[in-house]
Amino acid sequence: MPKIAVVTDFDGTLMEQDVGDMLMEELGVLNEKQVIEASRLFREKKVGSLAWIEAAYPLLAGQQEQVDRLIESVNLRDGARDFIDFCQQKDVPVTVLSDGMLYYIEQILSRQQMKVNRIIGNPIQYSTDGEFQFGVQNTNAACKWCGCCKASVVKQLKEDGWLVIYIGDGSSDYYGSGFADWIFARGSLARYLTEEGTNFYPFETFHDILSILRLTWPSYLNGTANRRLRGRFPASCKFLELEDKTS
Repeated sequence: MPKIAVVTDFDGTLMEQDVGDMLMEELGVLNEKQVIEASRLFREKKVGSLAWIEAAYPLLAGQQEQVDRLIESVNLRDGARDFIDFCQQKDVPVTVLSDGMLYYIEQILSRQQMKVNRIIGNPIQYSTDGEFQFGVQNTNAACKWCGCCKASVVKQLKEDGWLVIYIGDGSSDYYGSGFADWIFARGSLARYLTEEGTNFYPFETFHDILSILRLTWPSYLNGTANRRLRGRFPASCKFLELEDKTS
């Protein structure tokens, strides 16, 4: 029987808020010259999230106290806790996959006592003595567009024999969902998928997702659930373009 794994985005998906965006706005990072320019280039699709992250996140150096204070006000998306409980009951591993800052993701999940199997994000941290450490997850030689190469993570799960349920809301999730078997989408991810005619399940809360999975779980286990995708590769994902050329 196939194995099922869940991959979920963090900002704006598992969380009600986009925590990274909130930090950047509240701490004035968005008003810095280099971030304004990186944001313009990102909107014009001349650069990916990697360039934006490199411009913006180093400006959080020395601001651990402010970051810690701000993340106290964020909330899990409605039904997220019930969803994680469901996955644990079904022995379904959950990977939180984010193009955001690993520090706030780990802090929030720990405070919420949310246990998942893996957390993958950009290794941007404050050390125990408050020193700021900057890095990105993407070591993929094929493409340096995103800070976190979500496509490579899901691709590896598929190569390891998993059927993947992907849950997301943003542009990086468009790439991350490229190898998924089923997609639950909201926000800009839902718009992108609608524009290209890709099947997905819309959602606003995790209760929406649970209502589908609980009703039809056996069909996911045997791989026959509706809206399963096969061979869907996002046209703009440079990593996938290179994979296709070299295969």
